[in-house]
Amino acid sequence: MAVRGRLAKNAGVPDYRAYRWQQLLRFDYTPEQCSQFAQAIKEAAVPAASYLLRKRSQTLGLSSLRPWDTYVNLGGQKPLHPFKRVSELEEGVARIFRQIDPELANYFSIMQQEGLLDLENRKGKAPGGYCTDYPVSGRAFIFMNAVGVHEDVLTLLHEGGHAFHFFECDGLPYLQQKRMGIEFMEVASTTMDVLAAPYLPKERGGFYTQAEARRAQTDHLDSAIRFWPYMAVVDAFQHWVYQNHRAASEPANCDAKWAELWGQFMPDEDWSGLEDELVSGWQRKLHIIQDPFYYIEYGLALLGAFQIWHNALADQKGALTAYRRALSLGGTVSLPELYAQAGARLAFDAQTLQEAIDLGIKTIQALEREAAEKPGD
Repeated sequence: MAVRGRLAKNAGVPDYRAYRWQQLLRFDYTPEQCSQFAQAIKEAAVPAASYLLRKRSQTLGLSSLRPWDTYVNLGGQKPLHPFKRVSELEEGVARIFRQIDPELANYFSIMQQEGLLDLENRKGKAPGGYCTDYPVSGRAFIFMNAVGVHEDVLTLLHEGGHAFHFFECDGLPYLQQKRMGIEFMEVASTTMDVLAAPYLPKERGGFYTQAEARRAQTDHLDSAIRFWPYMAVVDAFQHWVYQNHRAASEPANCDAKWAELWGQFMPDEDWSGLEDELVSGWQRKLHIIQDPFYYIEYGLALLGAFQIWHNALADQKGALTAYRRALSLGGTVSLPELYAQAGARLAFDAQTLQEAIDLGIKTIQALEREAAEKPGD
C-alpha cells in the first residue's frame, strides 16, 4: 500500500486507482461505470444466484448451505471423466470446433499438426494452463495439465478461443495492433465455453451421453451466473481500498469491508463459525495483490459471450462470422466497437445483464425438464 501510494503521488494523480486506470489503458469505461455494473449485478445476478442456491439446498436436503456445499455434485453423481488419453481430449475438442465453425477448426488443426499443444500433466511440469502467441511465426501455443476431468475440456475450449484470437488478427501489420483489452480477449475465449455446449454429447462429436452433457451444461451455466456476484465483491473491494488508502492500509479494515461486500453480494452461504476464514477472503484472491483492478474483465467478457450465444441460437453462422470479424480487428478499434462488431454490447446496465441471466436460467430449466423426461439417456 505504501509503495502504491507513492506511485500515484509521483505520477501526479489523486490515488492509485487513477494511476492503475491509465496503466491498464482503460480508455473506454470509467470507475463510475464499474459501480453501475456492481449495482446491476446486485439487481439481476444476486437474485438469480440466490434462486440457484435455494434449489441446491432443496436437492441436498439442507436448511442452509455451507461454503463446501456449493461444490458438491448433486444427487450423488460421480465426477465426469470425458477421456482417458490426452489424444482423446485433443480429437474430441477438434470435432467440437468443427461443429462450431470450420475456419476456427482449421486453426486448431494447424496447432495439432505443428506440435503447438502441450496438454498432458506429467511429473515436473509447471502447473496451470494458458495460451500464448509467437508473433514472428504467426502461431499460438496452448499449455495445460489435463488429467481426465471435465474441467480439462472446458480449459482447452477456452484457451482455444484465445488461440483463435491470435490467428484472426495475425494479418495486422504492427505488433501493437495485436494487443487488445483483456475485456475483449476474454470474450474470445469465454464464447467458446458456451457455444460448445450443444456438441458435448458423443453423437454430436463430444465426450458424453446426453444425460452427462446436460449435466455439464447445467453446471457450467450455474457457475457462470453465480460468478457475477463474486466478481462484484472483488472489484468493489479494490475500488474501496484505493479510494480509502489510509483506512485500507490496516488489514482489519479490509476484513470488515470484505465481509460487508460479501453480505451484499453473496448472502446465501452460511459461514457461521468460519468468520475468520470469511473476512480474510481478500487475501486469497491473488488478482487483488498481484494484478490490482484486473478482475472486472471476466464479468464484462462473460456478458459479451452470453450475448454472442444468444445471437448464435438464432443464426450460428452469422454469429460466428461477426465473432471472427471482431477478433480480426485486434486492438485497432475501441472496446465498444469490438463488442459491437461481435454482435454484442459493452454494457454495465441491469437490463442487459438481466437478459443474459434470463437466457441462462431458462436454458437450465429446459435442461432440467429434459432430464426429468429422459433420465436414462
